[in-house]
Amino acid sequence: MKPEYITHKREPFFEIARDLINKEHNVLDVGSGNGSFAKYCNMLNMHLFEGNKESALKLQAIFKNVVYGRLPKLPFKDNFFDVIHMSHVIEHLEPDEVYQTLIEFDRCLKNNGIIIISAPLIWSGFYDDLSHVKPYPPAIFIKYLCVGDHQNLSRNKISNKFKVERQEFRYLKSKRSISRPKSNSFFNRLFFKILNALYNKTLTFYEKTGYTIVLRKNR
Repeated sequence: MKPEYITHKREPFFEIARDLINKEHNVLDVGSGNGSFAKYCNMLNMHLFEGNKESALKLQAIFKNVVYGRLPKLPFKDNFFDVIHMSHVIEHLEPDEVYQTLIEFDRCLKNNGIIIISAPLIWSGFYDDLSHVKPYPPAIFIKYLCVGDHQNLSRNKISNKFKVERQEFRYLKSKRSISRPKSNSFFNRLFFKILNALYNKTLTFYEKTGYTIVLRKNR
């Protein structure tokens, strides 16, 4: 567990993607929001695909390659991008939308290009956001995109060209408590409070809440 990934800030995970991008790359950011990833990479020529019309209009005032549209369809040519980045979008999609989106990513990505996806896992706060449909673990991309004879697929495999180049998990500190005693006497309650305080003070627990996966498309 790397200390820099014990956070829900996106910048440490943006850095994973930025380190793989150079100025000659044709880059697509899917679900750009306020353009934070393009700003982090200092790339005004990055292609931004945004599903919120108001956000897309705001982006167009800053960036020159902004497209308003809805997944899963991407209005780009085959083999067009060197890098496709998507951060915290996939959990808002239905399973078939995810499948069709991955087909589009594969179609638009050049050979030797990379897909970088950041997403949450199931954790205690996942369904606090009503727009979350479901979490999609890294195994989804590995099964449908990566080399290997993966079993029990509910849909046709999309590609065998990809390999996992890097995978990092995101964590948050979490609190755990000792079960309350059956007896509710004063001394049992006091003992429980003292023991629980010591337990949380001396032991730190971490909840795995998300990930970033880097997939490279081989020839």
